[in-house]
Amino acid sequence: AHGPNKGRLVIPCDHKHPAEKATTYHSHVIYSDDQGETWKIGGVAPEDGVNECEVVELASGELMLNMRNYDRESKSRQVTFSDDGGESWSDQRHDPALVEPICQASIRRARWPEGENSGVLLFSNPADLDQRRRMTVRATLDEGKTWSGERVLFAGVSAYSCLVCLS
Repeated sequence: AHGPNKGRLVIPCDHKHPAEKATTYHSHVIYSDDQGETWKIGGVAPEDGVNECEVVELASGELMLNMRNYDRESKSRQVTFSDDGGESWSDQRHDPALVEPICQASIRRARWPEGENSGVLLFSNPADLDQRRRMTVRATLDEGKTWSGERVLFAGVSAYSCLVCLS
């Protein structure tokens, strides 16, 4: 929506890499600059062990890829950032506020910053360290730096979710 790649369509993707000794999971994007007539493969997240990703544009025009994480040393989502519209990714790290039991999640922009109003990103997943339960929606008012709001929608068994912003 903003910056030098305004109008670019970006789709989050994942793939397995069977050519490596053990199958590894990776996150990447595909993008189109002509409204979907043609597509290009974008950058791959710097580290493996991630998949089932979601992409969101930050107010700066940078993209954030939010990824399912297989590294059980840190039971949280991983994120990585692109300042070139998804052609490359850097600064991959865990987001300790977004705990997960290895599951898909959803992230959407609910509001762009305007005047004195901050932007709002919403995130949903089963927010439990070990099991797919506690379907939770979180909000951030600072472009994903911190997640200040939280609401448990359902405390029982739950898994995949998909946020949609309606008028």
